[in-house]
Amino acid sequence: MMENIFSWLVLPISTILLAIEKLMSLVILGTVLYHFMDLKRNEKIYIGAFLFVMLRLILESVFKFGTLFQQFTLFTILFPVVFAIYIKVICRTLELDLLDFIAKFYLGVYVLVMVIYGRGFNFSLNSVEMKDYGPFSGDTRIIHARSIFMIIIPFLWSLSKMLRSFKIKYLLVFLFCLTVILVHQHRSVWASTIFATLIFMFMGVRNNVLHLPKAINLIILTLIAFIITILVLSSIAPNVISTFTDRFSEILDPNREGGTGHFRAQQREAYFKLFLQRPVFGWTFDGFDMPNPLVDWWPPKSGQHFHEGYIEMLFYHGVAGIVLKYWILIYLAFKAFSKKLNQEAVVLISFCTSGLIFSFSYVLPLIFWGHVGLCLYYLEKDEDIVDAAEVKELEIT
Repeated sequence: MMENIFSWLVLPISTILLAIEKLMSLVILGTVLYHFMDLKRNEKIYIGAFLFVMLRLILESVFKFGTLFQQFTLFTILFPVVFAIYIKVICRTLELDLLDFIAKFYLGVYVLVMVIYGRGFNFSLNSVEMKDYGPFSGDTRIIHARSIFMIIIPFLWSLSKMLRSFKIKYLLVFLFCLTVILVHQHRSVWASTIFATLIFMFMGVRNNVLHLPKAINLIILTLIAFIITILVLSSIAPNVISTFTDRFSEILDPNREGGTGHFRAQQREAYFKLFLQRPVFGWTFDGFDMPNPLVDWWPPKSGQHFHEGYIEMLFYHGVAGIVLKYWILIYLAFKAFSKKLNQEAVVLISFCTSGLIFSFSYVLPLIFWGHVGLCLYYLEKDEDIVDAAEVKELEIT
């Protein structure tokens, strides 16, 4: 139910879904605290740092505003660090192996959503007026970038399977995922997919998860197929080629006048100046009383409504908050240079580190941090296997 595109199929009312998410976040935090002594040392440190920030916010709220917690949003912004640890501990306790299921889950949910809601899909990007936007993009792409971003998981998983066995079923799934990522035209997802694929290739070869000759053959075949597709489309639908070329060019020129990237640049510039005024812990509750410096259509005291994940953290929680929230992703980026990774870890590290790219365009959804927790679990599981093997070898010696 933390995955917006799935929860919408169950209960298509955003206000109720948001209330459920807030309630579950408190339940999950309570569960983690109840089992705090069972956590590993690094997990205790991480949860302890989160509690320190929350305690500081509670004291500020009580003495400055006379309420226990003036804006619950400040909790939800930072809660993902708890959610990641929670998922890791749950997987470790139950010894779960979820990656294959999750890849199939996202494919199934995507198909179901498009069957139900995708009748108006086209390449025009025309706006669509809706009473409740939920997980939708608000235009003819239908599904929001935060949900299409998750298709990178089955994309990488099918790619890893295909490079090991080269079965036709994995090729078909890979091509389907690639098509989904392309046709929805979310440039943030395109950039994240390119980054994730490069990291995947680097780690895959380094850890013998995939063989270099197969990888090279795949790249050559993909380039040939891409060229043929371009030639065919340029003959029968030249407008499609020009549309995609224009969309892709904005990745290289994000500050282009009139584009969404230009608005993000304006937002980044305006709020970074404010961040410099309170760099350590950010503006916290005062940020909700502040009028929006760029637009005037948001209700008063509803927050600043950020596009970019980094600026959101710097503005509300300062350096302390952004380090706490993004440190896990930096850690995973360092683990990408390891030579002791299994197939699952290679796929999930590639996906999770692409969140560093996606955060330049959008705030990462809560469910993303659940996948981060799953990634940490696979890393820990792999390290335990390696340590056990080394101990056994030492005993034999």
